[in-house]
Amino acid sequence: MGNWRNRNNTWLTMLRDFHNLSGEVMVVDSDNVVEPSLTDVHKVLSTQGPIYTILDEEAWRRNPRHFLIRSRKINDIELPDGVRPVYAYKVYDNSISGMFRGGSVFFIGPKQVVTFMKLPDTELITKVERALNRVDPWLRNFISDETLLGIVAHLMGVIEVPWTIASHHYHHGSTLGKATELLVAAAHHQFAKELYREFHRREFIRYRIKYLLSTIRNIDNIMSAGDFE
Repeated sequence: MGNWRNRNNTWLTMLRDFHNLSGEVMVVDSDNVVEPSLTDVHKVLSTQGPIYTILDEEAWRRNPRHFLIRSRKINDIELPDGVRPVYAYKVYDNSISGMFRGGSVFFIGPKQVVTFMKLPDTELITKVERALNRVDPWLRNFISDETLLGIVAHLMGVIEVPWTIASHHYHHGSTLGKATELLVAAAHHQFAKELYREFHRREFIRYRIKYLLSTIRNIDNIMSAGDFE
C-alpha cells in the first residue's frame, strides 16, 4: 500500500513486490470484472509467452480498430459461449509511419487484465524506475501505464503480447482528464532520454525523436493559435 501519485511508479513497485511470490501473477484493473471464461482463456494464452493481456467487451464494441491497428490474429479459442479470437499486439512500433501518427512507440495493448507467466528481473525494474524517477513528477501522469508496460515487455525480449476479450469494464471515474498534447510529448521526451541513459539502446533514441518532433509541432500549433499575441 502507498501513494505513488502515478500509475507507473505503482506498477514498478508491484512488479518488484511480485518477486516475493511464486508462480504466475495476474493483475486485474480495479474497475473490471473478469468473465468466468477467463479460466479457459488462461489455459491457452498462458502457453503463448511470458505475458498476455485481456480487453474488456465494452472497449471492443466501441472501437476495435484502436487495438487491431497494431495486432494480428493468431488463433481462436473455443469457449462454452462461442469462439473468441486471439490477437498478438506488437509492443514496439518501429515503422516509419509510427513516428508521425498518434500513439506511443511502446505500448502493451489492452491491459484490463495483465498476466505474467514470467516476471521482469529486478535489475530491469530498477533501471526503468530510475529513468522514470528522473522525469518531472508533475509530468509522470502523462505517460500511460500501457506505455510503461510495453517498455518493460520489450526489454524482456517480448515482440508481441497475446490478447483476447474476457472482461467487463465498470468505469469508476478516477481517470485523469484529457491532457494537452504538449504535456504528453514533454513527459515522453523526458522518459525516453532517461531510458537511453540507463539502457543505451537505439530504440530509445527513436522514442525520444518522435516526441521531440511532437513537442515542436505542438508549440507551433499554440503559437499559430495566437495564444502569445
